[in-house]
Amino acid sequence: MFHSPKGVLLVFTALCVSIVLVACGQEENRANSAGVAEFDAVAYLNAVHGSWQATMVANHSGLPVEGIWLDEPGPGDSIDLVLLDQWSTDDDTHVEWLDLHILETHGPEPTFEQIRDEWVDHLNGDIWVATRRARDLMDEGVVPPATGSPELNPEGAWAMDAQLETELFGLLFPGNPEEARRQARRFGSVTSSGPALDASAFYAHMYSMATIDDDPMALIRNARASEPEDSIVAPIVDDVLAWVGENPNDWRATRALIGEKFDTDPEWWASRVNFAVTIMALSYGEGDLDRTVNIAGLAGWDADNNMTTSAGLIGLIIGFDDLPEPWASSTDVYFNEDLSGDLPQFDSVENIAERTVALALGPERPVAEGAKSGGSN
Repeated sequence: MFHSPKGVLLVFTALCVSIVLVACGQEENRANSAGVAEFDAVAYLNAVHGSWQATMVANHSGLPVEGIWLDEPGPGDSIDLVLLDQWSTDDDTHVEWLDLHILETHGPEPTFEQIRDEWVDHLNGDIWVATRRARDLMDEGVVPPATGSPELNPEGAWAMDAQLETELFGLLFPGNPEEARRQARRFGSVTSSGPALDASAFYAHMYSMATIDDDPMALIRNARASEPEDSIVAPIVDDVLAWVGENPNDWRATRALIGEKFDTDPEWWASRVNFAVTIMALSYGEGDLDRTVNIAGLAGWDADNNMTTSAGLIGLIIGFDDLPEPWASSTDVYFNEDLSGDLPQFDSVENIAERTVALALGPERPVAEGAKSGGSN
């Protein structure tokens, strides 16, 4: 399960690009074909590490304020960061941690039966709403994607589960948003059938393209341009960007418009309103990690999820080496509270990042021409 951070050999045969990552550095070989960019595996590891670290801090900092600010946003200008001795299991990170294990164990195209079996063995605590229902259906013999169908899992038709559990696939397919979207939808269908599937694909697209463009607004527009005509989330993006344009210095005014139009689903963990908040936070945050996460948290509703998604994207753009304090020096320890299976009790954020990159840069994981290796330097 664990991979040594030193002496790792990554063989990346995408578009004839070979990368060797060794303890004392790296060796890169250009492809023989014209126009193919080098891909810096060490720098991509730094970017992915930054994403995972920012995700952990934002997730746990948002938990104390989730579901508190509904009719109005939170007061002040900032959210207090929660800096623990160890990051513990929560659905924002733990489902994706399990997905890493599934892909490592079963390869890039695990069957739904294999996904079901791994969930039954390893995902039994700290899950809620449509994810909890999907897991319970598995005990009844139901196999995904039926576990996310509106008939058997009605909350999955409006709740946000899929969109907080699939950003990983953008990291796994750098510069390849089409494949990132496909896998996000596939794994998202375990729990969801409604707007969260569209949102999960949208987020995965942005994460994938952050290897090419470090401007959050450009990433939003690029993902929006790839939405199908029947997209549920495309009109949400259009509305939010229009409101941002009308209120360029007042995110609270845009937040009020979001609440008026999209806070009409049964509960505060609904997909549409929280997706709109995340797009808003990225728009007003202007690439600054603290500002983005503060807006995402103070906006309210399911704050930890919106903080986590937006922080992960900005962390990917910035890279671990350029994370601000105290984000960079926060703990590296990840604690698996769900010991119902044979997965380890402890992991580290650095190791999770290394495992992610090992999957992303394997022979089955090509990147698009022009993909850079993450980080804004």
